[in-house]
Amino acid sequence: MSTSGDSRVAEARSATLPAGEQATAPLISSLTKSHFPALDGLRGLAILLVVVYHFGRLHPDAHSKTPGLLLDATQLGWMGVDLFFILSGFLITSILWETKDTPGYFRNFLGRRFLRIWPLYYLNLVAFFLVLPLVLHPLPDEMRSMVDDQGWFWLYAANWLFALQGDFNHTSGGYFWSLAVEEQFYIVWPLVVFWLGARRLVWTCATLLAISFASRIVLVSGGVSTSSVYAMTFTHLDGLAIGAALAVGLRSPRPSAIVSSVAPIGAVLALLAMLAVRALDGSFLFWNRSMAMYGYTIIAIGFGCLLVLVLKHQQRPVIRALFTNRFMIATGRYSYALYLAHVPIATALYQALYEPYAAKASPPRAAAAFAVFALIAFATSWAAAWASWHVFEKRVLALKRYFAYA
Repeated sequence: MSTSGDSRVAEARSATLPAGEQATAPLISSLTKSHFPALDGLRGLAILLVVVYHFGRLHPDAHSKTPGLLLDATQLGWMGVDLFFILSGFLITSILWETKDTPGYFRNFLGRRFLRIWPLYYLNLVAFFLVLPLVLHPLPDEMRSMVDDQGWFWLYAANWLFALQGDFNHTSGGYFWSLAVEEQFYIVWPLVVFWLGARRLVWTCATLLAISFASRIVLVSGGVSTSSVYAMTFTHLDGLAIGAALAVGLRSPRPSAIVSSVAPIGAVLALLAMLAVRALDGSFLFWNRSMAMYGYTIIAIGFGCLLVLVLKHQQRPVIRALFTNRFMIATGRYSYALYLAHVPIATALYQALYEPYAAKASPPRAAAAFAVFALIAFATSWAAAWASWHVFEKRVLALKRYFAYA
């Protein structure tokens, strides 16, 4: 397989080839020197799915056996985290692969990652664990549960806390689990990419995918909580592994051609497989038995195919309309802050705006009130994410100039 330099040469040569032969050019060349707006749009889709899921779980009927078609559809939203994993595996591996032979490889990558992730993350922890306990008297039970176990959050190990507890009901802040998994990935993966060539790296990704899939089947069959296998790092590497493999494979003409040709079929098969899992479990929720054993891999394959199709057809009107419009690109840009902000904001507004009204309202009025609440909660969360980016994150990211790629 080619290096990033070889890929750029291949891309330049492909521009002079007849249209039929240009199809053999690799799908990507350099992500450190190019920007793909459609990837921002995919990130926007991921966070919108997560927001829909968390808002939907706040509805009183979401926990009933017959939640209704609309609330049933919101159950799909948790899969947005797996789309985040696909994008992280793809983007991070692309950056590492392109810079592995440059001076300051580890320093630059870790410095840039820490500037992107740590400041806002730890600012949230300071607010939760140091500021709010001084302001709120008494401290709400959901906040108290996080404060009591705050060490796991400070160490980026919250996913293991939830895995040990067996569910997300004992301690609040369940949405921190995926941030912990990604941070653990960021620390280990640069070493893996540095030491392995292209072929071995792809095989390593396939091995990690197989380990995740097989370990879930073994653990769930052995009686381990499905929520635990959802949260543990080594049982939820599917998306990261597939994204990383695509980052390497799509840089060479032949793998690009093969993956591009099978992606539409793979997407359809993944959708059909998900419907089969839904039929076995009765819902799309992540803690169902069949979903925990098979679903995460199916979802990762489906989103991997979506990534390939978006990269291949990013100039087509339908892709541009869906993923490169201003709202989706901006939502993708603000997705990190939106991910951290939407749960506490929605929870506070639900208790302040919806619960007091819904207790006295008729079912139709309560349904309308919930829709209004959801719109207000999303607008407030999006505004907070916008402010976070322009007031805080963008200024911190300016420090990346001290960790510039050669």
